[in-house]
Amino acid sequence: MMKSVVALTLSLLFWAPMSLAAGGGVLVLGGTGQLGSEIAKDLVGAGKTVTVLARPTSSRARLEGLDVTYVIGDMLVDADMERIFTSTPYDAVVDASSQAFGGDQAFYEESQVLVSKWAAATKVGQVILHGAIGAADSDRLIYVEKTHPVQQTAIASKTIAEAILTSSGVPYTIIRHLTLLSMETKESGNARLTEDLTAVGAMTRDGLARLTLECLGNEDCLNVIFHAVDDDVALTERTVSNWETVIKPEYRVDRSTLNIVE
Repeated sequence: MMKSVVALTLSLLFWAPMSLAAGGGVLVLGGTGQLGSEIAKDLVGAGKTVTVLARPTSSRARLEGLDVTYVIGDMLVDADMERIFTSTPYDAVVDASSQAFGGDQAFYEESQVLVSKWAAATKVGQVILHGAIGAADSDRLIYVEKTHPVQQTAIASKTIAEAILTSSGVPYTIIRHLTLLSMETKESGNARLTEDLTAVGAMTRDGLARLTLECLGNEDCLNVIFHAVDDDVALTERTVSNWETVIKPEYRVDRSTLNIVE
């Protein structure tokens, strides 16, 4: 599997792009999920034309009443991705997709092969990928071996996915986060993106959605990897205790500065 992924990654550098003009709005991958739906709502609120990729069985409840267009397909099926990308010349793609905890965690690299392939072929102006702190060079910040085995596999796959995207030739923005808090938790108003790739912390979905919108079409975000943190968001003791197990001491935030609530 690894050899085939690497071969596909390298081949993207020599992919002959199709001549398609921009103007098709934003394609959101994972748009029916918790993070993706928050991103879709913010995009629509900002007046963007939004298309959401959904499986035939995906629930659209989180997007009910929202002015979005749906395309049906599977991110792991090349023919589906070809059809979706070549039918509309998207200005940007936001990849907020995720795999269920019990699913095949190789999803991230396998899907990114096709996302990058067709984004390059159709000259998409920007791919924004939501990733994880722990992937690639950020593995030095945490004890990866102390995370759940499923998370370890996912982090390894997200490392490969990042490499696929960054070598594709498509303008990219990668936004990593460490702990994604519950839907009920809202950002403090101080959620931020930083190019300090030693920064760790928590994020909310509404915070990530706002920051995604701020990076959309923003030249300062192109070909940059960010860490997303909210220094003032409300945290539980359980979350902070987990950090003290997983985050290496030299990168931990002093718990006295955290907003710990019960």
